[in-house]
Amino acid sequence: MNTTDAYALLWSKRSNCFHVEPLTDTVRKGRTFFLTNSSNDYLLIGLGTHDEVAKAADTLRPHMVERDRKERKVA
Repeated sequence: MNTTDAYALLWSKRSNCFHVEPLTDTVRKGRTFFLTNSSNDYLLIGLGTHDEVAKAADTLRPHMVERDRKERKVA
């Protein structure tokens, strides 16, 4: 896989949502967080072509929906 064609699948715990972006953006942002000694809420959970990460998001979405349902029930 060419890195210019690579995409990152990110998940936010706080928002309980997915985000897809070019891997180069993920690396650039990660480096900025490192250099500024900061962090964000998004975790890298998948890597591949745009189609591959979209399929991964579709596969993982039921887990995200179930998590949201459980947290709403507790609140």
